[in-house]
Amino acid sequence: MTKPEKRYLLTPGPLTVPAEIKAEMLTDHSPNAATHQGMTRAIRAYMLELCNGAATHECVPLQGSATYGVEAGLHTLVDREKSRILVIENGFYGKRLTEIATGARFDVTTLQLPMLPLPTEADIEAALAADPAITHIMICHAETGTGVLNPVAMVAEVAKRHGKLLMVDAVASFGGFPLDAAAMDVAAIFISPNKCLESVPGVALVVARRDLLEASAGRSPSVVLDLHAQWAFLEANGFWRWTPPTHVVAALAKGCERHRAEGMEARAARYRANWRRLVDGLRQRGFQTLLPDDVAAPIIATIVDPEDPAYSFPRFYEAMEKRGFIIFPGRLTAAGTFRIGCMGDLGESDMTLVLAAIDESLAEIGVATEPA
Repeated sequence: MTKPEKRYLLTPGPLTVPAEIKAEMLTDHSPNAATHQGMTRAIRAYMLELCNGAATHECVPLQGSATYGVEAGLHTLVDREKSRILVIENGFYGKRLTEIATGARFDVTTLQLPMLPLPTEADIEAALAADPAITHIMICHAETGTGVLNPVAMVAEVAKRHGKLLMVDAVASFGGFPLDAAAMDVAAIFISPNKCLESVPGVALVVARRDLLEASAGRSPSVVLDLHAQWAFLEANGFWRWTPPTHVVAALAKGCERHRAEGMEARAARYRANWRRLVDGLRQRGFQTLLPDDVAAPIIATIVDPEDPAYSFPRFYEAMEKRGFIIFPGRLTAAGTFRIGCMGDLGESDMTLVLAAIDESLAEIGVATEPA
């Protein structure tokens, strides 16, 4: 095959960014100018619109990756003297939530579950019954370490029934899968721009319940990770407390415009079509997916490594990279796999190119596949 003109970043995010969004970063902006303030307002409003949170929640942007937003949300919204956090762990990013919460010195307990079956109401009920001191529940919506899409609406129902506060890591899912902040009564949703919003990394977005945010003044032990202070400053002045990543904000503002124009349902359908084309093509070549289709999030495919003795992921990666396609290894919770993302500026024709590159790369390293 001829090497494609564009470089394909087929990871769980960052991802292949549309040229229109990248072009926005070529213009310099003053962080205190009306233009930048307007972009910030538009982003915040659109995040709330996407999750039905305008009446009940606030969106607070923060410098850094989405992980910064998770820690900021904990510092600000959770009273560490009166709280215990239950983290549902059924993949790598559940473990990441535990790492962040314990590292920030919160009282944490974990519900450790296998990758499958998906968490059930009975699992969570049992964990809450065993530990009445639990006040908060945290879960990752789309576990891109494995590709599992967790049942957050069910978890929200259990949390509400028991008077627990739910915090959702929607880093990989937001903008591609519906989340209703008001109906679920979530305490916080953590969002990244460089997944289903198809922008670039550098801003964390936290959708927080307004009453919890209002009650959190002075709680955060961190100055820069204080969501209340950031929110109050934005509300009073219109601009960020500290120098914002202006080029990233501009890219995200354009990303929101593009997302609105396409629509969440259409974007999700495009991703599913990409995923379907990729998964079907790989299975035709003799590959196995880690997950059955009914529990897989159609934004990433997790593929079991071939048993061929000639196969090694580093050699496969190198062969794909020189053809312009960047893939990703499996996480420790899904060892012996590799991952190919279906998000970003991609369509079904791009996935056909991916499959052709896989054929060539495997042939180069001497791995036999079944005829496609």
